[in-house]
Amino acid sequence: MIPNHPDYAVKVIVLVLMGLFISTCGYALHQEKEKLYVELKHILARQPGPEAAEQLQIYRHTLREKTKQLKVLSSELNMYESQSQEYKYEIEKLTNELLNLKKKYLAQKRKEYIQKNKDRISMEDTFSMAKPSGPRFTGGGFPLSKSSKAKS
Repeated sequence: MIPNHPDYAVKVIVLVLMGLFISTCGYALHQEKEKLYVELKHILARQPGPEAAEQLQIYRHTLREKTKQLKVLSSELNMYESQSQEYKYEIEKLTNELLNLKKKYLAQKRKEYIQKNKDRISMEDTFSMAKPSGPRFTGGGFPLSKSSKAKS
């Protein structure tokens, strides 16, 4: 092509404009890449590292151990509660048995007391019947009371 040709000038202008366009797009693309790079860097900075993963494993292990301990303690608690219920039942049973024994003992004592009083009443009746109702005299017919008159 001839440099003085009108199409040549248009072609040169188009080539120059294309070069500018490509360089501008390249710059914009470069800026977009850098912007994406910075965003990715921030996202990665917020992500947990290997230390956090290791710490998470330790926490999981500790949680499993504590869960096992909790289950063991829970089963022990259930066992002790059932044992406590058994002891309460046994105490109630023994208390009732003691109450029954006390009742039997008191009934027996009452019977003995009544029997003793019957024997005493029958003895008193026997002695009261044998007593004369008048004054008592013993031996030579002298009264036993001290109502004797003094001889002068």
